[in-house]
Amino acid sequence: MGVKPASNPQHYLQQAMQLHQAGEIDRAMQMYRDVLAKEPGQADALHLLGAAHWQKGELDEGEKLIRRAIKIWDKSAGYFADLGGVLKQRGELVAAIAEYKKALALDPNLANARKGLAESLGRHGHDLAKEFQWEESEAAYRQYLEMRPGDAGALNNLAEIYHHAGDRETALSLYNEALQAQPGLHIARFNRAICLLGMNRLKEGWADMEASKSDWINRMDKRKGLPWLALPLWDGSDLCGKKILIWGDQGIGDEVLYAGMFSDLLACGAQVTVECMDRLVPIFARSFPEITVMVRSTHIMMSADFDFHSPYMWLSRFFRHDFAQFPARRGYLKADPEKTEMLRARYRAYGKPRIVGISWHTSTGGRGTARRMSLLDLAKVLPKDRLYVDLQYGDTAAERTEAARALPDFVLHHDTDVDQLKDMDIYAAQVVACDEVVTIGNTTAHMAGSLGIPSQVFLPIAGLTWFWFEKLEKCPWYPSVRLLRKEQEGDWDAALGKVKD
Repeated sequence: MGVKPASNPQHYLQQAMQLHQAGEIDRAMQMYRDVLAKEPGQADALHLLGAAHWQKGELDEGEKLIRRAIKIWDKSAGYFADLGGVLKQRGELVAAIAEYKKALALDPNLANARKGLAESLGRHGHDLAKEFQWEESEAAYRQYLEMRPGDAGALNNLAEIYHHAGDRETALSLYNEALQAQPGLHIARFNRAICLLGMNRLKEGWADMEASKSDWINRMDKRKGLPWLALPLWDGSDLCGKKILIWGDQGIGDEVLYAGMFSDLLACGAQVTVECMDRLVPIFARSFPEITVMVRSTHIMMSADFDFHSPYMWLSRFFRHDFAQFPARRGYLKADPEKTEMLRARYRAYGKPRIVGISWHTSTGGRGTARRMSLLDLAKVLPKDRLYVDLQYGDTAAERTEAARALPDFVLHHDTDVDQLKDMDIYAAQVVACDEVVTIGNTTAHMAGSLGIPSQVFLPIAGLTWFWFEKLEKCPWYPSVRLLRKEQEGDWDAALGKVKD
């Protein structure tokens, strides 16, 4: 350490650098090698050769050479900055951040180090947020904003962190800052719309959704080249005698939720075609015989001449723009009565006074992990004189075994004839075969609510989807559903304590 690069080859290196900057990288690299052949410890040549390899996409060789240069001479901010650049390009953001900080400790005004650190912090913050690491992500964005105050994109991203972590007031303030800095940032306006809707401020939320529709309408579906996007988006105008296509890249629970507005469309005199997941086709066809139901497919077809199109969620803009519009009804989907009676007879054979369906898990990652609980934690608070029916999708064998060992009086029936991931129609019948349902806010909650089954639904603070709203105990979409909310993130005890017999 501390051995200064020799000065003899500097003129030759200057020529090489001029070629490098002119784009003649291969000639410059040969000149750097010429210097190193005579003086293997020439730190500037090692650094510049490493930078050239980095520029050509040869990251491993570039990193190795720059690290050799730093080992010889650790007083050059540029060396550390370029090492940070190599690591950033490889996606090793934590390591890149550390090298950029070393560079700035030597030269606080080094422009490429400041830029690289800011970009790395921004990307790292984004990645941490996707992994549900809110505190670390927030810290990264705060550091970024210290370097680039008023950056609208970073303010929006930081707002999303607070939003998904459940602090919507702080999120709203940051969305406002982002839009003050850049009024045309539509992603921030869309995000603010979702935040406002979740805060029960429907009028303001739908106004923002309206203002940002040119942006989100193109991100609503992952499929490319949707032919109906050339049609007018329904604007709330008269639908009597008009043909409308309802579509959207939604989860299956979302499609069930928004199906509650199909009757509103029919009441307007519309001719309705709905695109949905294949598992929902029989249920939708039975429940809404006046509607044309087609399977959502990657092979996009539009055989009818429609007057309007609308994503599922957009219907709420007109039919649920205040809480007075939510109808007080028992349910709107219809299960197969024969399948229902077959399963009900099977469950009644246990001789228990009540049949209760339960679900406790979601496969959704990221922020969705906040919705999960364990079967054992749920089973501990449930009365033991009931029959419990496993409504949980996926492999539940290990958890069922654990619960059976710990709570021998807890009777849980796992029906091998039902798999909602393959057949949602018999799953709907299974839900209706239960007297009531206790579940987290997953597909089971939507199916139970849409079928009118009395239910208690556990909701998190973090990762709360907007349509569950804040603080409400009764669900506006599903009058038969009671909402049990976490009081502190990471702790279901308070919500579990609210379960009613």
